[in-house]
Amino acid sequence: MHYLVLTTGSCGNCYIITDDENTIIIDDGVTYKKLSERMEDHDIPMSSVRAMFLTHLHPDHSKGVGVFQRKTGLPVYMSDISWARNMAEIQRQRIEPALVRQYSFGEELSVPGFSVIPFRTFHDSEGSAGYLVKSGSGPSFFIMTDTGIIPDGAEELADAADVMFIESNYDEKMLDEGPYPAHLKKRIKGIYGHLSNTEAVEFASKVARRGESVYFVHVSENNNDTDILRDLAYSKIPSGIFCKICERGELFEGFIDGKEQGKGEEKGTEEGIQPQGMQEGRTI
Repeated sequence: MHYLVLTTGSCGNCYIITDDENTIIIDDGVTYKKLSERMEDHDIPMSSVRAMFLTHLHPDHSKGVGVFQRKTGLPVYMSDISWARNMAEIQRQRIEPALVRQYSFGEELSVPGFSVIPFRTFHDSEGSAGYLVKSGSGPSFFIMTDTGIIPDGAEELADAADVMFIESNYDEKMLDEGPYPAHLKKRIKGIYGHLSNTEAVEFASKVARRGESVYFVHVSENNNDTDILRDLAYSKIPSGIFCKICERGELFEGFIDGKEQGKGEEKGTEEGIQPQGMQEGRTI
């Protein structure tokens, strides 16, 4: 299995998972040119893509969807709630209704090579979702981003995953003491906002097991610091777990076949967090 954090953060979000024959994309907050070029650079042909799944309709997660649909003719999945309550945004982003597939939370969706279980998240884009992606007899992937609280049932789904992408948006002290206006701080910290470092790391420490991988994503450029997050992860996450903090705009490539490897670019290379006893996980 092969996967990319193509980019993450307020500049855009996109995750790609492939078994080399079938590929799915989670979110599309980039241009089609960037998406297709980066996939080609990492030997993932666009012809292998079977579907796209959206977490929600904020542009940093969905602004590339309309062009992707028109270029490929492929289905894009979103929750029935998101479809029903965000029509103005769907029209503004020129998302093609004929290529939208709606689902209900908890429904198991099948596309070639994968089954996908969507779950509800809590964000100020109605109908927002996270996903557990299962790849036949291969590894499973858990994606939870843009949520103000940990949803019910998320731990059970994450327990089933080998690779986890978990939002760790802000450091509480940095946000409180930072320049954002009070109403924006309240939104970020609210039930329909984002997860803090403390919430993300505590969740990861509960669900991650030896040999698994955790990626902390959607890290704020203004209200977070990778050193703070790294120190917290060192202190809380058990040994033997590969951890990676994905900085804003960074691309990370991972492989899973019993070992975890990766290549970082754009922000330069960075060593993965290796809690005591961890020998294998690293970025190259």
